[in-house]
Amino acid sequence: MNRFTLLLFISTLTITNLNATTFKEGCIDEMNNTIAIIKTPAFLNVKDFGAVGDGKTDDTKAVLKAIKKAQKTEGTVYFPHGNYAIHPIKVPSHITLLGYSAWSYENKGGKDKDFKGKTTISALSGNARAFLDLDDSRGTRILGLTLDGKNLGKSMHGIYARNRGSEQYICIEDCRINYFSGSGIKLERSWVFSIRKCLIMFNDQHGIDATGGYDGWIIDCQLTANKLNGLYAKGSEPEDMPQSEIDAIRFFGTASIMFTANRVEWNKTGGIVLNGSNSMQITGCSIDHNFGPGIELKNSTSNTITGNIFRSNGVERENDGDMCSQIIIKNSKGTSVTGNSLWGWFNRKEAAFSAPYPYYGIILKDLEGCVISQNAMYHSSSKEGVLDYGGNISTIITQNAYVQPNIEMTDNGWILKGRKTETNQNKK
Repeated sequence: MNRFTLLLFISTLTITNLNATTFKEGCIDEMNNTIAIIKTPAFLNVKDFGAVGDGKTDDTKAVLKAIKKAQKTEGTVYFPHGNYAIHPIKVPSHITLLGYSAWSYENKGGKDKDFKGKTTISALSGNARAFLDLDDSRGTRILGLTLDGKNLGKSMHGIYARNRGSEQYICIEDCRINYFSGSGIKLERSWVFSIRKCLIMFNDQHGIDATGGYDGWIIDCQLTANKLNGLYAKGSEPEDMPQSEIDAIRFFGTASIMFTANRVEWNKTGGIVLNGSNSMQITGCSIDHNFGPGIELKNSTSNTITGNIFRSNGVERENDGDMCSQIIIKNSKGTSVTGNSLWGWFNRKEAAFSAPYPYYGIILKDLEGCVISQNAMYHSSSKEGVLDYGGNISTIITQNAYVQPNIEMTDNGWILKGRKTETNQNKK
């Protein structure tokens, strides 16, 4: 008996007041099971477990009760509009935390008081590794929420994920993650993850710290205005890490992430900064106005950087040498940087330019088996298009179309003048 037939049958019973005992026992058992399913809610509303959602009441116990119930039943904890103040929690495997926050970007002109979203989970304390801890969690989903760290603690991440021997397949989607004293998301040896359609901003460390994380997708996200970098991989273990942890994590770069169609902008030390990484695909992104290089890639192997837009990176780094650049690739192998557009936007009005940065478009050193070619570099940088320090082996650096801007220094700073007819870089 299919469910539709059974439901029709139940309705008929109600109407005709038939005696169910006249039917076979197996049919009655199936009917009772179906009724139980119908009575089970699709979502476990956190308010049904005692949550208030006023931004002041401690809703931690209510949220944990709902999570415990979700582990046994439908697996989805639903947060209606509200501000749920909680202490940091551990989020287990195979459940979903779901909201419809409908966040936007900022309250320009006082026109959008709900810009942070209508469904927020906010921190009551910061003495933890992470606000939502997904250590050894698998199949966990965090969807449609605003997470507010309130800058509590010394280094509390918004979300922490780590595998303990098995692929995680976690998904973080449609979330606004902001004001954490650590990084928005920390992927420490996290293995298989998806981060999509998220706004990750105003965090005291990085937007996403992928040190040790690998095999994932980061798509359609905006990583902006974080105090360090947008996307980061350290490439080496922290100085204070115990040897047992070093042995367990082993790898401190990042690898095999498809980083696609993201906006990485206005981060305070750089856009994408990766050390000791491999197999990264950085494609179709807007990398804009970072206060350091748009991409800095060091000691890395087999990466592709293709089809991206770089605009006015290296901001306010005119006294920091190579940091005043759009792209840096050093001591790397098998990496391609092709088909990107680099633009300095030297007449940009939304920010004050104390100097004509960036000074350099692409900086290269000690490459092996790499291709740096066919990048459009109109006004990419004020001093030089491709700055090659040498030490390269079997590497192609050619056909990069650099047009130098016509910058005139003045007593009050500098100005961008009309078209310059010659470039300082024809071969590269």
